[in-house]
Amino acid sequence: MIRIKPFKGVHPKAEYAGDISCPPYDVLTSEEAADIVSRNPLSFLRVNKPQLEFSPDTNPYSSQVYSRGKDNLDDFIRDGYLLQDNTDNYYIYRITNGNHRQTGLAALLSIEDYNSGVIKIHEYTGRHTVKDRSDHIDILDAQVGPILSAFTSNQDINELFDIITLNQPFIQFTAADKTQHEIWIIDNTDMVNDLTDLFSELDAIYIADGHHRSHAAQQVFDKRKENNPHHTGDEPYNYYLNILFPTDQLNIIAYNRLVKDFNGQSLDQFLLECRKSFSVKEINNPYLPQSLHSFGMYCAGKWYELVLKEDFIDNDNPIKSIDAGLLYDYLLSPILAIKDPKEDTRLKYMGGDKSPLHLQAMVDSGDFEIAFTLFPTSMQQVLDIADAGKVMPAKSTWFDPKLRSGLLVYSLE
Repeated sequence: MIRIKPFKGVHPKAEYAGDISCPPYDVLTSEEAADIVSRNPLSFLRVNKPQLEFSPDTNPYSSQVYSRGKDNLDDFIRDGYLLQDNTDNYYIYRITNGNHRQTGLAALLSIEDYNSGVIKIHEYTGRHTVKDRSDHIDILDAQVGPILSAFTSNQDINELFDIITLNQPFIQFTAADKTQHEIWIIDNTDMVNDLTDLFSELDAIYIADGHHRSHAAQQVFDKRKENNPHHTGDEPYNYYLNILFPTDQLNIIAYNRLVKDFNGQSLDQFLLECRKSFSVKEINNPYLPQSLHSFGMYCAGKWYELVLKEDFIDNDNPIKSIDAGLLYDYLLSPILAIKDPKEDTRLKYMGGDKSPLHLQAMVDSGDFEIAFTLFPTSMQQVLDIADAGKVMPAKSTWFDPKLRSGLLVYSLE
């Protein structure tokens, strides 16, 4: 049984939605974020990345930085750019990107369901990032970054979505990346109750994008519960904000890699080591893999196709079918000595929204020696691993398009 709950959403006044909304806090470099804020003082990055308003030598994880984020959020509300609804509602959030469209429900999920495992994970979290986001939630007294989650497609739920979206959305705009974002308020009591009942019949929810934010919400729950001698289970901190999409509407693109150096080897030595586990073929053009266990590689001015040899593939083990892990097990770790794929500063991850030519340029600049392109993980692989109670290798999935921040906020006050 899945428990969802409506909430009094904080959202932009319709005419300001395009200016306020911004990409998620963790997909922009500091330079990219600073450029957006310099051109747009209404950007929600002032709430999500308040360190942008301090000198570079300021600790971005200090309480004064998080407090600035709260001040900026309060200012947006006080000045009328953000509004809070008076009733508990659900919200439909639709994203359209070219021919791709996904329609989801903004709702609160229960931390207890997260703890019990009916909200399923597929990724480990890093302690430092979780603490950053939990401090952010705690000091702002609000969750400003919804989690992108998934449910097994359900005809009755989808039909309700279709009925609701026949009406005009109250927020509608096209972002700079050409994605269209639309939001509908569901304030009809019967529809709210119907959706609550339909979701209660589901067996599981799957976190797609937002494992660190989910874990952070759990930490805030633990802290506030411990400090509240009158805890009832109904307090706002018992819940956290998700956008719930049908699994068959989510889109995963590649999550590519860059490595700083050859680990002290010559190019010839490196390629010789690669050939022990991969077939290696030089090709003329930037290469995007067309199937599992195939990789593109760019180094020393040339592109290569790498295909993992059959002897190293175990199709009966869902973990061992994930290309991010196979690349690590047979190349990044043994050949390039990347020992911790989450912490090693020689390794950089690059979302598949950046083209192979972008990766090539980063290598040609001298900042990196090698780039790898991967075939995208499938949604079915994600579900299989989550259902098995396992976790995927680091940075296995890049869900695209991304949710915009600042469109829906859950206040814990």
